[in-house]
Amino acid sequence: MKRNNLEAAYCCPDRAQYRAGERVRIELHSDFEFPRVLRVRLYSLQQEIECLWEQDGDMLDIGTPDAGNYGVTVETEHGTLETAFDVVSSIKSVVRYGFLSDFSPEDGDTADVDWMNRLHVNTVQFYDWMFRHDRLLSPTEEYLDPIGRRSALSVVQKKVDACKDRGMRPFAYGAVYAATEETFAAHPEWAAYLRDGEPMLFAGWLYYMNISSGCGWSNHIVDEYVSAIRTLGFSGIHMDTYGFPKRIYDAAGKQILLEDAFLPLIDDAQKAVCGENKENGVTFNAVNDWPTEKVASGSQDAMYIEVWPPHDTYRDLYLLIQKAKAVSGKPVVLAAYMEPFRAAKDEDEVARAEHAFRLANAVVMAAGGVQLVHGEEKGLLCDSYYVNYAKLRPDFCETVVRYADFLVRYAPLLYDDNGMDVTMTAGGGINEDVVASADGVSFSSDGCAGSVWMILRESKKRIVLHFLNLTGNDANWNAGKQEPKPIGNIRIQLRLDTDVTGAYAATPDGESICAKALPVQTERTPNGRVQTLTLPKLQYYSTVWIETE
Repeated sequence: MKRNNLEAAYCCPDRAQYRAGERVRIELHSDFEFPRVLRVRLYSLQQEIECLWEQDGDMLDIGTPDAGNYGVTVETEHGTLETAFDVVSSIKSVVRYGFLSDFSPEDGDTADVDWMNRLHVNTVQFYDWMFRHDRLLSPTEEYLDPIGRRSALSVVQKKVDACKDRGMRPFAYGAVYAATEETFAAHPEWAAYLRDGEPMLFAGWLYYMNISSGCGWSNHIVDEYVSAIRTLGFSGIHMDTYGFPKRIYDAAGKQILLEDAFLPLIDDAQKAVCGENKENGVTFNAVNDWPTEKVASGSQDAMYIEVWPPHDTYRDLYLLIQKAKAVSGKPVVLAAYMEPFRAAKDEDEVARAEHAFRLANAVVMAAGGVQLVHGEEKGLLCDSYYVNYAKLRPDFCETVVRYADFLVRYAPLLYDDNGMDVTMTAGGGINEDVVASADGVSFSSDGCAGSVWMILRESKKRIVLHFLNLTGNDANWNAGKQEPKPIGNIRIQLRLDTDVTGAYAATPDGESICAKALPVQTERTPNGRVQTLTLPKLQYYSTVWIETE
């Protein structure tokens, strides 16, 4: 196929997410003339549904589908392109987080927002956009951010507007307890202190403030949040914490446990930020899973956890998400920064970093969460200071897009799956409800090194199996990886003793993410019916689901 035909083309929704009743339009992009469109197909999981489409130039209009998650294939005279989209009744049903970190006066385009739109990012954290931590809005058009980078309010405004045009909610970064020396000097009664009465400092230059409800700082920082919303049109605030301290003393020497003070601040901020716009919201950084249980009942839009050691393994990522979903009932976002990209200097190191991303991102998806990692300039987060992002190789961008499409298209099997995790009770060990096997391959229920990890979820009419290929690698999610050796013909036996109406598989690792039907053989045994099916190939990650009567 010629470069100037399909290889230079792609399609994507014109919005990162659609509200119920909005028209869904698919953009057609090409470096050359876009190939003639022959047909558009629409899917909900494996089921093709009716699609009445019209083409207007470089846009396909496919109407107003009901709330749900959809896959799209655009058949052209030179081949087929794919994308995905979702339609929601509530914009807060899922937070697919991305980031922006450059607001310099010279940054005049919005290609970064367009990139995140292609990845279906529906909430964007504006990282370090502010003038000061305790005075978010600059008094002048151009200013230096707290680290001395040149920024401009008009650029922030332009990107806020661009996000909204794409159906994304722009969230302003705002630390909950960081203040300048000037604010500390003016309001020492607002500060946080050590037991011996010394003021607490972060990194030697930011003063910790007392966030408890009775302190004036709490009202001050919430007012700053509201000012950012009203002035620049942000849709929310990302409330950041640093994970330390866990206890402070107020100006009078009274001890305050921050785990008890966070929840009232979250709820106050949410109420103030929302005002009359119920689509506005806040997120809160429960650094390294602290204090997840204490803040779970808060009114933040999602459970957001910045991941650090000792949460080092793939299973740690899985358990973080499962726990946060269980205690909160909210969407879960892991800020899991991919360190291998930071030190990658040669082709081999970059390749190992890319393999690490695919496996970590797959585990987060399979666990029912979303990974904050994508954003600025086709960048990928590899450091907690977001300005130090890594840039994706152009050839790897399409892989990243497929993984993002997979997340949205198969959400009912991923973050929107309300089934029960039966991994440790139905597969592996003495459990024989679900047994997977392949020549020379070890399967595990806990994501141990060198295995194929099989995760099982069960609901009334569906069994979902996630297969993650960790063969040839350790279980550390944030270290470079070898490319897993593809595994063929994984045999799956299920003791369901019920009628199976269909079995399907999908993967983000092939040329197509469309579902493929898997033949099922049923055997009657003294212990009931046993269904057998075969997954033809596993590269990094595949999902199999079995529909029952």
